[in-house]
Amino acid sequence: MSSDDLTKDQAQKLHESIRPSVNFLYRLERRMEKARFKNDDPFYVAVRKAYDALHALSMKLHYMTCDGVGRPRKDDDAVDPKAPRRLADSAE
Repeated sequence: MSSDDLTKDQAQKLHESIRPSVNFLYRLERRMEKARFKNDDPFYVAVRKAYDALHALSMKLHYMTCDGVGRPRKDDDAVDPKAPRRLADSAE
């Protein structure tokens, strides 16, 4: 199995499940900056690395839910050419 095997719905659920942790680490890092932690403090560095990694994963999962971004469109995601187009689709 690979990430290409995940459905958009699965990627969305994973994205939603890690969002609180991403937000927590972001707020923690900001609080540490306000408290004037040194940039080379081991705890600050660990928080920054954890945030960067989780944020990157969050963005990867988000893009996996988008059409034409992050991975090619699958046949089951393809748009029916006979289906009526929405106004937003016709502004190409």
